[in-house]
Amino acid sequence: MNLQDSTIVEGSQFEHFLILQDPEGEQKILLDNKSYVLGRSPENDILLRSQSVSREHATLTSIVVPAPLLQLFRLSDGTLEKGKSTNGVQFNGELRDSWILMNGDEIVFSSNSKAVYRIVPEPPYANGKVDVFLEGLHDLASNQSKAGNYTEAEKCLDQILVINQKLYGESDPKVANCLIDLAVLSYSQNLFSKTENLFLQAIAIRKSALGDDHPEVAIAMLDLAAIYKTQALYDKAESMVLQALEIKQKVLGLEHPEIAASLVDLAALYYSQKRYQEVKNLYEQSIKIYRRSLEASHPSVVSVQKKLVSLKKKLRPKWLSWNVLVPASFVLLTGVVVYTILAPKTDITCVKVLPNGSTQSISGDECRQISK
Repeated sequence: MNLQDSTIVEGSQFEHFLILQDPEGEQKILLDNKSYVLGRSPENDILLRSQSVSREHATLTSIVVPAPLLQLFRLSDGTLEKGKSTNGVQFNGELRDSWILMNGDEIVFSSNSKAVYRIVPEPPYANGKVDVFLEGLHDLASNQSKAGNYTEAEKCLDQILVINQKLYGESDPKVANCLIDLAVLSYSQNLFSKTENLFLQAIAIRKSALGDDHPEVAIAMLDLAAIYKTQALYDKAESMVLQALEIKQKVLGLEHPEIAASLVDLAALYYSQKRYQEVKNLYEQSIKIYRRSLEASHPSVVSVQKKLVSLKKKLRPKWLSWNVLVPASFVLLTGVVVYTILAPKTDITCVKVLPNGSTQSISGDECRQISK
């Protein structure tokens, strides 16, 4: 079975209903098709019997998802062809462009036309198990994002955010998690300003809810630092990394291997800025920390040692490098040989001792003859 072409999930024990209330009374409509157009036009799939609604007021679309939910319905304001309705659609008292319906949701089309969405029997997320519904939305958002349908993915994540805000309040860590999910989606679309704003909101909520020195605060800071680095915003990135490092040091102590790993991360940031001496110092610090708790052959130790060796080569003065020393030595040796061959021969002066004990200067040629 092709899930995308299905209308009602085969073998499902659930039935979905829209219970309409308008000036002419109540209608209970079984939702067994893939999509519906709702409005006062007689040609619509679902007729809203009120003159205060638009002719094509809303669109209802089926979404087939994995167990345990199996099937969802999204209600959207207006239609693709006609655009949005005149008065909009309210979901549970708030005006929205679209909403994936939950059992019991109340929908208002106009002052005298409304509806309630029902599932029979009660769905898996009933009786306080709302996380089942939220997980289904999150999976749907992930699939839509992978397919490049970012608008649909964002709608799902926005709805998860709204539900969490209503359930737990706007300063709950779950809300911060929702904001980070939205930030990651924004980053995948190169919407940097929006990404930054969402991350900063999430960090502020985690600080408020969990405390300034909570590890979850540090994790969000490091994620944002990585994004800053990709944008070459090195000052902002460094600020976030240093704050996160300070939190880790308070929580874990100065000698924990995780601190060494954070120093290596900071070194990578400095390396991007060609701050090589600071990089060297950080590598050496991290190796010292690693060696206190890890074997010398541990991959983390070996990795940083290799980085340090490579960096020291980069820090070596240019005149000491092989590509400079070898040519320079060659030039020097060549100069000596050339001088030996081409240098002008100066005559030498010798002194000859006479039989009477006195000395006499002789020419260079005569001196050389005596030497032989």
